[in-house]
Amino acid sequence: MTNGATTPIRARAIAATALLLGALVLAGCTARVTFDPSVLAPESVSTTAGAGYLIVRVPASRPASGIEVLAPGASAFQIPAGHYPPPGACRIWLPERTPGQQDAPGTCDDLERQVPPGAYLVYG
Repeated sequence: MTNGATTPIRARAIAATALLLGALVLAGCTARVTFDPSVLAPESVSTTAGAGYLIVRVPASRPASGIEVLAPGASAFQIPAGHYPPPGACRIWLPERTPGQQDAPGTCDDLERQVPPGAYLVYG
């Protein structure tokens, strides 16, 4: 014969155990997300001197996170991946303009003669 006082305790223990097991099962089903900051950080590149202007070369890896241009004596600026000139082409880049306001890419031979003061020639 069971004591009426032990039945509610046993029922609570069973309920607590079921709740714990359910939580453990659900914990095993959750998606795991990892964060890799290098995917979001732009790759840094330095400039080289051209004929009266500075040159930026997009790395051959064409980083999807964009590039950060480190120019001597100037503040750094970024070129998003979607604004790289195509491989073999160039683009004049004016740091004071937003990426969407930059001139269209063109042939390097033509653009080398058109780089205004304070601008950079970006080689794709």
